[in-house]
Amino acid sequence: MLKVVHIKRRNFQTTVVLLLPFILSLGIAFPMFCYLYTNVKSLTLYVKPFLEYDATGGTKVVLERIKTFTPLHKTHTSTQTIIKLKQTMHSRTKPSDKQNQIIRQQKCTGCFSENIALIINNEEICKPSSESIDILIMITSSPQNKLSRDAIRDTWLKHTKMNKGNIRYVFLLGESHMTKELEEENFQTMDIILGGFKDTYNNLTYKTLMSFQWATKHCRNAQFVMKTDDDVYVHIPRLKRVITENSNALQNAVGGSCHRVASPIRDKRSKWYASFESYPEKTYPGYCSGTGYVTSLNVITKIVEISKTVPFFHLEDVYVALCIKKSGLRLHPISGFMLAYDFRNCENNDNKLVTIHQVSVSMLRRIWEISCSSNKV
Repeated sequence: MLKVVHIKRRNFQTTVVLLLPFILSLGIAFPMFCYLYTNVKSLTLYVKPFLEYDATGGTKVVLERIKTFTPLHKTHTSTQTIIKLKQTMHSRTKPSDKQNQIIRQQKCTGCFSENIALIINNEEICKPSSESIDILIMITSSPQNKLSRDAIRDTWLKHTKMNKGNIRYVFLLGESHMTKELEEENFQTMDIILGGFKDTYNNLTYKTLMSFQWATKHCRNAQFVMKTDDDVYVHIPRLKRVITENSNALQNAVGGSCHRVASPIRDKRSKWYASFESYPEKTYPGYCSGTGYVTSLNVITKIVEISKTVPFFHLEDVYVALCIKKSGLRLHPISGFMLAYDFRNCENNDNKLVTIHQVSVSMLRRIWEISCSSNKV
């Protein structure tokens, strides 16, 4: 591969052609050769990073900068001499999350123009397509959280009648060193959607858009959609009532624990840190917490379409909000999301509670075992 670098030195300009063999993309350092066509005693090469996108949306920064070399002997204008240069090469096979945020924000316009590749699909979940489904629940999970997935299957997902009722569900995951274990788990449960991208926190946007794409392709008979996480308890009876009460609004809105005004967190220590490079604006457009929100398949379809033109952003609830704003859709605050469970007042929970966030496996099972009549299937 050839890369041409122009070098300015006082009142003249020369050109250096850098040969970057394909092996460089593998991160293997090797001496580099330059062909010089003029007499140069010293030079500085500033080379922009050569970015190679891999299947997960990550990059490899192959070459950042070649420092100043001086002097360069045996250079002549009459003959072409090959000069062997020492080099400072920075090779990273695993760029930092911060780098990925900036790179994808700048380069990924249209990155969702094609469907995200799936390793596990389970396209039969919503079949037969002639049968109407009231709610499709899409649950983001991490590969190591099998205990959480099992606890959810054993408790509030009982309302789905093993994915055969009028409520269906899927668990959403990405690739990891546990992919084989996930395939074995799915062989038993048939409820996992596994995307061809690395399973990391900063890839939650990929995970969410993957689920939206899947829903619009394989679950078009669903009326409403809920997105939630594997550390959330969902009170299904109240969820059904909330959707019924807000069904008209949800045709053009996303509902849940919504923040109409929010600002980027610039503290690098924060889990939700957003650099100025990745998000230069002073405020977010407002968003509904990704721990649990509901909407219609109509809205999901519009978000999938507009995502083809919205640059990547690593905070998935904010990214969805950016798509909502650009689509002319809106946020619809609904009470009952992200509440605390009151063990002394079961009736109050039934009337008000939709989701509880940051629920441990033991707490989830304890909530389910409490003798609230509406809690059971």
